[in-house]
Amino acid sequence: MNNEYSEYEHEHRKTSNVSYRGPRQRGCLFPVIIAVCILVASFILTRIILTASFSSVKKTPVKADKLEVNKKDKNMKNYQNIVLFGVDNQNNKITEKGSRTDSIIIASIKKSSKSVKLMSIYRDTYVSIDGNYDKINAAYSYGGPEMAIRTINRNLDLNIRDYATVNFKALADAVDVLGGITLTIETKKELKNLNDYIGNMNKINGGHSPKFKKTGTYKFDGNQAVAYSRIRYMEGGDHARANHQRLVIKGIFNEARKQPWKIPVLASKVLPQCKTSLSSSQMTSLATSMIFMDLGESEAYPFKSVDSRYNGIYYGFPITVKSNVIKAHKYLFGTKDYEPCEELQKISHKVKIVTDDIGISN
Repeated sequence: MNNEYSEYEHEHRKTSNVSYRGPRQRGCLFPVIIAVCILVASFILTRIILTASFSSVKKTPVKADKLEVNKKDKNMKNYQNIVLFGVDNQNNKITEKGSRTDSIIIASIKKSSKSVKLMSIYRDTYVSIDGNYDKINAAYSYGGPEMAIRTINRNLDLNIRDYATVNFKALADAVDVLGGITLTIETKKELKNLNDYIGNMNKINGGHSPKFKKTGTYKFDGNQAVAYSRIRYMEGGDHARANHQRLVIKGIFNEARKQPWKIPVLASKVLPQCKTSLSSSQMTSLATSMIFMDLGESEAYPFKSVDSRYNGIYYGFPITVKSNVIKAHKYLFGTKDYEPCEELQKISHKVKIVTDDIGISN
């Protein structure tokens, strides 16, 4: 009897334990399922909010057949290339023509890994604008984004089809929505010029952003950050300025990644002030994938140049166009020993004639 009872008790306890564990396991899964549902719902809601925000952006498509897209470098098909224009207008208006580009930055996004490289183009760079030679920042002024993109494609053998243009206010608002970005003031000369530009930005955008008393690393608000990106008169000139602009873009990007819940607010506040060729779905896709993107290296074009006056005007001359374009393709797309197209080689030859004439040959 005792043995039978023990066996019965043993079986009863086994059965009890099994039935007891079952609900506990289901209970552990329930909060996980709820969390996944909340995550999916949040993602869908975010996309809906972003799509609504992006629909308010002024779309200005460009005609593909007018962009002179280059396809010679086969590696480019693995990247989405977008050019970012920052226009220098004291009234904060973005016009199709008449606005010179204070900054030109190519964002090259690798489709497979979502890694991003930035490459500034110095605003004073001597280029061919439909056969006439001038500073690259004049192209937007002469023919809007279409001519500006065409000029970049022709002078660098690129395949850019899309752009986004921002003004001073949009950039300042982006920084403010994110709670500021961290930047460093390196020298006293930089400090003096920064404070002058902060005063100018307060007048253009409104606000009372304070000036800085000494060099160092600080959290910059919107007007301060835009002023930092506009400093002209400092060691390094346009080269240092372009670097400042990339640092501001990186700062905004990194803060947005750390605070993805602010992306919808960022979009609704900033994007109505911008112009772009990107569709609402394209912008939504880019915004939602931002948290997975890796913003890595940044460089500036030309990699090697000489600043000099020609016919009384100050330019940055690539030394040479051909060798700089080869370096640009290696940096952006990993292409080794790229051979520029025939037209670009002609442009390179014409620029070299000018540099030889003024005594700054390679």
